Amino acid sequence: MPSKSEKSKGTKRKKGNDSSIDESQNGNNSSLLNSILGAAHNVLYGTSTHSNEQQLTASPTPPAMMSTVTMSTSTPISATRPGTIDPDDDIRRQIASTNVKLDEILVRLAKLDVIEAKLSALDNSVTSLNVRVNVVEVKTTELEKSVDFISDTVEEAKSALDTVKSVGNAVNETKAAIQDIKSMKKVQVDSQRHERTIETMCKSMDTLRKQNRELEEQITDLRWRSMKNNLIITGLPGENRGEDTERTVRAFLDCEMGIKNVAIGNTHRFGRFNRSKPRPIVIRFLFAHDREMVLRNRYKLRGSPFSVREQFPVEMEDRRRKLFPVADQMRDRGHHVKIVRDKLFVDGELYDPSDDDEPELDDREEEEFLDADDGMGATIDTSMNLR
Repeated sequence: MPSKSEKSKGTKRKKGNDSSIDESQNGNNSSLLNSILGAAHNVLYGTSTHSNEQQLTASPTPPAMMSTVTMSTSTPISATRPGTIDPDDDIRRQIASTNVKLDEILVRLAKLDVIEAKLSALDNSVTSLNVRVNVVEVKTTELEKSVDFISDTVEEAKSALDTVKSVGNAVNETKAAIQDIKSMKKVQVDSQRHERTIETMCKSMDTLRKQNRELEEQITDLRWRSMKNNLIITGLPGENRGEDTERTVRAFLDCEMGIKNVAIGNTHRFGRFNRSKPRPIVIRFLFAHDREMVLRNRYKLRGSPFSVREQFPVEMEDRRRKLFPVADQMRDRGHHVKIVRDKLFVDGELYDPSDDDEPELDDREEEEFLDADDGMGATIDTSMNLR
């Protein structure tokens, strides 16, 4: 039988061993708890899963503690004896709380794995998207360059189009100018043709005027020839409606000039009727010698109100009227003057009316001139009038 001292020593030794075991277990539990709490803290507040695994690997759980954890998770802890304080209760409670937190951490770690997978997929998608974005940026840059090139090309095309339009306008203006030049040339050609036509017409007009003058001269000559056997007697009274002008003329020739037995074709008065002055009588002789005989004897009428003169066409009368004052002036100067029809000869030479600007005689002055020169047998060559 062991003694009481031995039993007390054995009891003390056993208690010492139990206390050492408890202290070692407490130290291991505290280190494990610190490792678990650090890993959980790192997991919860931003440290990567790989570093947590390294921390967990670096601080392995002792076998006794693992068995204790396993027992705590699988087998309920036996109740302590009443009236005693079990030092492991606090540790067990902490371990149980830690296990709960670890379970939560594991759940969260599982979620983190899913999130990591999704993030990895998202990262891949972002990477692919970045690649695509880079491709799009490259294509956009190329497209911008193409757009700039197209814009420059469009601007050049617009400039070229403006140039073409200006060239087209210049061409149109040139065409219009050419048309104007052609029109001007046509007008010039037409003008030249018209000028030639006008020149031809002028020549034709000149020819026509010349022919007209010739025709007028011929007509005047024919009229004069029809009047060459006529004489005009002025101042004979007795004009009335039933007057026998031939008897009046024959009585005048017999009484005033002593001429009888002349062959008269017809006689009549002409001109506008005037009560204060008798109209002249024109006599048409059948024979030229009877007319010449009357002209040769008309000097007998000087100082009387009667006169006898030749009959000429109006054109000749107008020209003769212009020649009478000239003939009078030339005669006063001592020249030998002859009036043949409507021409004046001074000293045997034909007088040109354009050399002198002599005044014309009116009808009254002409009658006075003719009345004063009724006996111009010496100054008027009547024989030339008969040609």
